[in-house]
Amino acid sequence: MASSRKKRRGLSIAVIVVLCLLLIAVVAAAVGYSLVARRVKALQAGASFTLDYEITPTADSPALYGILQQAGATNGTVTGQYAPDALQLSIAAKKAVIPADPLTRVYVSSDETLYDVGQLYRNVRTSITDAYPLAGLLIPDWSLGSYISQSQLASLLGVDTEATSLQDVTEFQLDAKGLQRVQPESARDGYLYFQLNTGSAGADAPVLVVGFQKDKFFDDAIPVELQLTIPAHDVTIRLSGTVSARTVTLTAPTSCMKDDDIQTLVQIRETIQSVLQFVQNAS
Repeated sequence: MASSRKKRRGLSIAVIVVLCLLLIAVVAAAVGYSLVARRVKALQAGASFTLDYEITPTADSPALYGILQQAGATNGTVTGQYAPDALQLSIAAKKAVIPADPLTRVYVSSDETLYDVGQLYRNVRTSITDAYPLAGLLIPDWSLGSYISQSQLASLLGVDTEATSLQDVTEFQLDAKGLQRVQPESARDGYLYFQLNTGSAGADAPVLVVGFQKDKFFDDAIPVELQLTIPAHDVTIRLSGTVSARTVTLTAPTSCMKDDDIQTLVQIRETIQSVLQFVQNAS
């Protein structure tokens, strides 16, 4: 366990990874809200969502929370759509170091996670060139495929693929007969809460508490509140917003990086770091 945490400390992409974990859990949970078969089927077929999030530590200075805090992304907004076989989401954080909307996008299927590194790069470049216009002459425009795969990202960061894969969170058990009714300390009036588990008995298995407003359940946009605890990262994430049943068709991104482009991405990252160091020393 100690070795796994050590590997995560250097992940500059950790902000994106943890937020994606949240959204997968949120959308998965949406399927289990209703005990009414017709409503369940509608939510199973697809959904759109808009949720505000806030992340807090559950231990002293956990590594992941420290990264989020430094990035100014311990709270923000996630939006997206869900289909039975895929998830597409966008992430924004107004207080982030780069407060772009969206900061980046993520696509998740049952066997792959893709990150929109092109969008993230363009946001970083714009942030730098707005502050230092001449830096635009040194920092190239993005010319690679937009999305980077989980295996490519793991190779770039020098970590195991499991550290960049998000599919495991879809293992939350959504069988209506197995839902456990709970009453959180901060429960909202008029909400029903249920606890979902991944089916794992391990101490590090994530736990999700889902709450929905009883008298709004048949509204187009269902008010929801969620609390996701991730022991492996020593964090708890609270989300609140709405989930709406929708007919959704999602297709995998076609603009993807090639394996041969990874070294080019490394060179681009080094160029940005050099330019930043130069302009900061010159100012």
